[in-house]
Parts: sequence; C-alpha cells; structure tokens
Amino acid sequence: MFPQNSSFDKPPSNYKEFLFWKINQEPGRLFIMNFLPVLLALVFGFGFFIFVQVSGTPPQLSLTNKEILIFLFGIPVTLALHELVHGTVMRSFGARPKYGFWKKGLIFYAKSPGYAFKRNQYVFIVLAPLMSLSVLICLGIVLSAGNSLVWVLSLWAVVNASSSNVDVWITILVLGYPASAYVVDEREGMRIFLPVDDALA
Repeated sequence: MFPQNSSFDKPPSNYKEFLFWKINQEPGRLFIMNFLPVLLALVFGFGFFIFVQVSGTPPQLSLTNKEILIFLFGIPVTLALHELVHGTVMRSFGARPKYGFWKKGLIFYAKSPGYAFKRNQYVFIVLAPLMSLSVLICLGIVLSAGNSLVWVLSLWAVVNASSSNVDVWITILVLGYPASAYVVDEREGMRIFLPVDDALA
C-alpha cells in the first residue's frame, strides 16, 4: 500500500511557486528531449544485451518475421503500460490522472494538473514505469532463457526506456530541490513550490 498524500491537493498556504518549468520554453530543451531517448536506448540496449548473456544460454541474435510482428504490436502496448503505471501511482497518492497525447511535444502523457505531490512522491511517480517495467522484463527474460523471445523483450525494454526521456530529465531537475518541495504536474512541464522563506532566499 502506497503512502497517501496530505489531505489537500494544493501546496500548503505557506508555500510559494518558485519555478514553472516548461519543456518547450527554450529550443535547447527540445533538443535534449530528443537526444535523451537515443542515449537511454543505447544504455538500456547494452544493459539488456548483457543481461540476456548472463541469464541463460543466449539464443542467436535474430528475429523471425513472427517475432518482429510481435515486437511491433507490443510497442503501443508498452507505451500504454508506461503511462498507465504513471497514472496508477498518481492515483495511489490520491490524484486523478488524465491521459492524452501532446502533439507539440510528440509525447503521450499521464498528468494530474493542479495536484501537488511531495518531491519524493513525484520522483517515485516519474520513475515508476522505467523501474517496474524493466524489472518485469528482466523476469520475463529469465523465464524465457534460451528462447529468441528474449530479444523481443529486450527491445520492449529499450522502447520503455526511450519513452522515459522526460521522466529521467525531470527527476534530475526535481532532486535539485529540498525534500520539503511540492511539485504540481502540468502537461508541458511542472511547477515547483517551496516554503516562503526558502522561495525568497
């Protein structure tokens, strides 16, 4: 059972908005957003390749037409599960998530606009799909050891990791603020609230 958020869905009265961070506020941010999927794909692709090697007799590195179709069919399923995990964790903290597709940023999203999460809750929310789905895929690889299906699972892991680009970036940003901070999710970014004394410092 996840811990519940405080009884309010807004920051406490002694908190002030310190930052409204938008993905599309600067051209450089859009560049980073498009670069991170490549970096994450390389890191997780290499990581899962090694995991396949050490988790059993590695099958030949090739896919049949059937397995390629399974992989392609699984891409939207993986993306949907990714956002569903976000939303499920948000709901566990008392929020009501909304799902959609942001055309300007070319990303699917699960958001709870206007709901304030404690910093650590927010970090847990944004990293939950990357961590939980990666663990499940690792389990699937172990259970499918020696079967070429492990390569399909690995590719799904790479898709999930690549779709975590904004999640990883936002986590790094949010962890730069104290644990007392509150974060309000927005479709194009986030708002960070700090106690008045800290915000004015």
